[in-house]
Amino acid sequence: MSQPPRFSLENDTILVTGVQGFIGIHTAAAGIRAGARIIGVDVMGQSDRADRVRESLGCPPITIETLDLLDTETTARLLREVRPFMIVHCAGSIERKTDAPPLSPARESNAVLTASLLDALMALPETQRPILVMPGSQMEYGKAPMPWTEDRPCEPVNTYGAGKLAATKSVLEVAGKKKLRACVLRLPIVFGPGQPPLMFVPELIGKALRKEAVPMTAGDQRRAFVYVEDAAELLLETALRIAHSTPFPTLLNAPACPPMAILDVAHIIADALNARDLLRVGACPKRPGEPLDAWPDTSLATSLELTARTPLAEALQKTIAWYQENPWFWEE
Repeated sequence: MSQPPRFSLENDTILVTGVQGFIGIHTAAAGIRAGARIIGVDVMGQSDRADRVRESLGCPPITIETLDLLDTETTARLLREVRPFMIVHCAGSIERKTDAPPLSPARESNAVLTASLLDALMALPETQRPILVMPGSQMEYGKAPMPWTEDRPCEPVNTYGAGKLAATKSVLEVAGKKKLRACVLRLPIVFGPGQPPLMFVPELIGKALRKEAVPMTAGDQRRAFVYVEDAAELLLETALRIAHSTPFPTLLNAPACPPMAILDVAHIIADALNARDLLRVGACPKRPGEPLDAWPDTSLATSLELTARTPLAEALQKTIAWYQENPWFWEE
């Protein structure tokens, strides 16, 4: 069950790009819980699967505009019609290949879509430009040495990190010229209900529920995680802070649960599903150059009294319960 929102967006209009994706679905749901009017934008238009996830979260139907953000003119026209208070820009690719060419779809999707959205925003009169918040990623830091503070030069190692970094730089450039109130909120590992099995947590849950073996590394890597409902609320709260705080950082590492070893996360999930015997610890090698410890430094967010509300163990239990209640999602 979702926690009550810690802020109100009553009568505010929020435009969520990539609204049919994992973070987009939850951002829209968090906005509705806070009283906002949600306008969703997605290149795929309607999605029965996304609708079922929304319904499972207790989220009512939302208005979805089928729109390719690369069409700057149409995007600007929609922005003039809707006049949103804020945009949460979740659209983009989640491809994570390390051997893709420099102009891979993932890199281009994240970088070019964001640049096109910024062009549409710049076409509006300055007084009509909404606040823009974009989820960034810890993968932008890549092989950069820790601590991963906001001013640490990034060294992404895959297409996703490179594409997100290019998008971040575009937003920061416009915000730095005082042309737009904006922030990139760099997220750690996000997980929760409705996440496709491309990441470790949903893959492990799905395989455990299907009674399949779960090959994994030794699991001694320590990572920071955040529950998707917390991430969605933090994106919205960031926009509210921008509206009411001057100045506010244009780049911020999102709050997260304290780092935990991947093996410990696996044990929490496997024990909840009586499936520890399915874990094949050490069956997979680590990625070349993968560090044992890797997570963003959240000191700045802490100083701003931004927090992730849901402890990791509780968030994992909520996620497991959702998968158990929605077998259609992982059986298909």
